[in-house]
Amino acid sequence: MTLNALLTLLPFLVLFIGSVAVLFVSERRALRFGVFCALIAAGFAWWPCAASVSDTPLVSSGPFARGCLTVWALLGAATCLLAERYRASRRFASPEFAGLVLFCVLGMSILSASTSLVSLFLGLEAMTLAFYVLIAFDRDNPTGAEAGLKYLLPGFLASALLAFGIAIVYAATGTFALHGSVTFAGGDASMHAIAMLGWTLIICAMAFKASLAPFHLWTPDVYQGAPAPVAGLLASGSKGAVFAVLLASIPLALIAPLRPLLAGLAALSMLAGTFAALPQTNLKRMLAYSSVVHMGYMVLALLTGQRAGLEAGMFYLLSYGAATVAAFGLLASLSDSSGEPQNYAALEGLACKSPWRAALLTILLLSLAGFPPLAGFMGKLVLFSSALDAGYVWLVALALFSSLVSCYYYLRPIVRLFRCGPIAANSVAANGGERVVLWLCAIIIVTAGIYPGPFFQMISAIAP
Repeated sequence: MTLNALLTLLPFLVLFIGSVAVLFVSERRALRFGVFCALIAAGFAWWPCAASVSDTPLVSSGPFARGCLTVWALLGAATCLLAERYRASRRFASPEFAGLVLFCVLGMSILSASTSLVSLFLGLEAMTLAFYVLIAFDRDNPTGAEAGLKYLLPGFLASALLAFGIAIVYAATGTFALHGSVTFAGGDASMHAIAMLGWTLIICAMAFKASLAPFHLWTPDVYQGAPAPVAGLLASGSKGAVFAVLLASIPLALIAPLRPLLAGLAALSMLAGTFAALPQTNLKRMLAYSSVVHMGYMVLALLTGQRAGLEAGMFYLLSYGAATVAAFGLLASLSDSSGEPQNYAALEGLACKSPWRAALLTILLLSLAGFPPLAGFMGKLVLFSSALDAGYVWLVALALFSSLVSCYYYLRPIVRLFRCGPIAANSVAANGGERVVLWLCAIIIVTAGIYPGPFFQMISAIAP
């Protein structure tokens, strides 16, 4: 290995070495050590020596890859901070938990930086293997074991589809390079139909990881049974990494035969997620079904095939990720040894006991619903506008309909929060790490909605 290649891989090495080294740290300091390793990896991603070297055969060292690694590392650090008090009440083994979170961040970073089908498979599987354990990490929670099993079994099928699809694409194109295999598949080669079959299988496997309908059935049960900090990382980081590689490394919109498949996934996700979220009375399950809708919106960015659509999709991922992490983090901050207050009834009257938490959750849900002047509104505005410019009028109309209907299931828990009766929801004190994560996410959501210019400038600077 050359020195340049080593410098390119330095942030990945920090995450890998940290995921092993944390196992030898004491229970009390393990999660803080995980935060330290994640922040060091994010810093090395922008170290001048590492930023100036060329790409390796498997991963990119460009600004987009380094920007994604920074975001995933910050998400991993936030997960460790949110889990510090949570694991104490559940008697988690914190070194193993922190190690799995760092390994998960490593997988997401490899996935979003992939330039080859090989690294795409390795990154996706590394991320998924860590989630298999993290989802069922709470051994005292019977729904946690069920959630882990429901993520494990369909995950095996998705991995098989991905491996089979990669093999078919390689047989048809003769290359593992992402851009080369897509360009060849979009031409008039004699193996065109076989390449399309391979890419269809790859898209189906990625649709499972991103919770796109009809591959979304695992999502509500897994979100409900997983620990709240893990569910936040799963809902934001794993889906963000999948769409990062689809947006930047695989120009799927260049393959005309794939557009009907992507459009169908988007439409079905919007409809299925919207109507399934309406009757929910459990906040985690509602957020799970609503994430299906949001991922349907994200497919619009794939369909545009334009730089404006790519930047709009990245901004939407930022706004959705911040709101989702904070929403699950808030549930983690309210949990105690008896469990998480997931049902709307358990959250009723929260404004009487903890007004700042009720106000924060209100901001998060309103942003997910797309109310101005929050980041969710700005994200939908630019995303739907780019899809409209690309000619997908019917999909934009469907997206507007689902956004309108979503106001109902987002406003329902908000009403319960401020309904202060004789018995209000219990509230435990949040620690410093939880407050930092929650308020930073809230600041991002409000600032990106009111003054989005700096965020778009940063996105434009790193966009490929």
